[in-house]
Amino acid sequence: MTWKKTGTIVSTLLTICLILSASAILIGYGRGYRINVNKPTQLSTTGLISATSDPVGAQVLIDSKLKTATNNSFAIAPNWYTVRIIKEGYIGWEKKLRVQGEVVTRAEAYLFPTSPSLSPITTSGLLAPALSPDGGKIAFIVPTDATPDGVKKPGLYTLELSDRPLGRNRDPKFIVGLAITSPMRASPGAAPLTVSKEGPSLYWSPDAGQIVIIHEANILIVDLTRSPVMALPLAQNDFDLLQKEWKKEKESKDRQKLISFKQGFIDVATSSARIVSFSPDESKLLYEATAAATIPQVILPPMIGTNPTEEVRTITPGNLYVYDSKEDRNYFLLAKKELPTPTAHPKPPQATRPSSSSIGLLDNWIIGNSTASNAVAWFPTSRHLLLVISGKIDVMEYDRTNWTTLYSGPFDGSFLAPWPTGSRLVILTNLNPGASTLPNLYTVNLR
Repeated sequence: MTWKKTGTIVSTLLTICLILSASAILIGYGRGYRINVNKPTQLSTTGLISATSDPVGAQVLIDSKLKTATNNSFAIAPNWYTVRIIKEGYIGWEKKLRVQGEVVTRAEAYLFPTSPSLSPITTSGLLAPALSPDGGKIAFIVPTDATPDGVKKPGLYTLELSDRPLGRNRDPKFIVGLAITSPMRASPGAAPLTVSKEGPSLYWSPDAGQIVIIHEANILIVDLTRSPVMALPLAQNDFDLLQKEWKKEKESKDRQKLISFKQGFIDVATSSARIVSFSPDESKLLYEATAAATIPQVILPPMIGTNPTEEVRTITPGNLYVYDSKEDRNYFLLAKKELPTPTAHPKPPQATRPSSSSIGLLDNWIIGNSTASNAVAWFPTSRHLLLVISGKIDVMEYDRTNWTTLYSGPFDGSFLAPWPTGSRLVILTNLNPGASTLPNLYTVNLR
């Protein structure tokens, strides 16, 4: 073999070795291995923190020290860290995170404004707003005495929660005329929102195709899928049958959603819990424990790099929990004593009036009595829950972290609806009780 051929082989082998070495170094670097500066002969593994925020451009602080900006990833030694994400004009986000070697730990912050603005949606005054089960529409009644100038026809309206170009709201759509007089009354020194027992109530069908109106001793049903749309009287017996049908439909839909969960949790959810609501992406379940039980580990071995917040797998009756099916983790949310006492609603003489949903997102009369239905509902991110407690609107993450107040101004706690995009909340309030005793719908603007 000539020296020329030998040199070529050696050169090729060296090139291959260099490529393999560089690849190994890059792979090791990507997996978090670094040279230990204190012991240069040793390699130490690191983890990665991937920090994101909405809106972007926030600062990332690790143990109170500025590290970088979102959206960014950086290597860090394995340990527990307090990660804080802040942006001027927004409420800060903070969480205790565990970084493990060769594992990506996610810090995902959805930031809420410190001073959200209000914008009116309606101006004529309204009664009994109700959010459709799909979260896409609000139904309400304009009473006969709300608009003496005739700007709005009295009757049933629906408002689609979607935006026009340039961010403008869509106008409410008139559905059918109704002769309902406002039961609102104002007295000196009294709260601006005072409703007599004759006030109307609206209830959506599970498929959002029908609306039931209960006013005094009258029950009406409006079928939105037929033309022309009419408000037809409904007998008490027919109404009782309708309630049972809607309840079965709601329970059937919940069972279908629950099928995607692992069997071990399904057994607990169907025997020792009452479903309150699924997250919008249907990966998490808010539920109320009805009996003591222990949730078995259904993903084995347990996943690494999951949410490090302490979980609770033994549930206590009456408490609220959130189960995350993707990570097989269960979090305590609220104790029964933290929830407001449900308000009793009087029954009209001849109609069995369902109890109203306190925030308009859940119909107690369909899914059963629950204090949770009166106070807690999912935010469109599927990572946050809205709470109406102590006369204010709070938000927390599904593992009970980052609990903060979004709005504490005047509003009627019987209704709250998130905009499907999460850009705002819809509340019921009267900001000028001197001009009118009727409330209107306003948006609390978050984006």
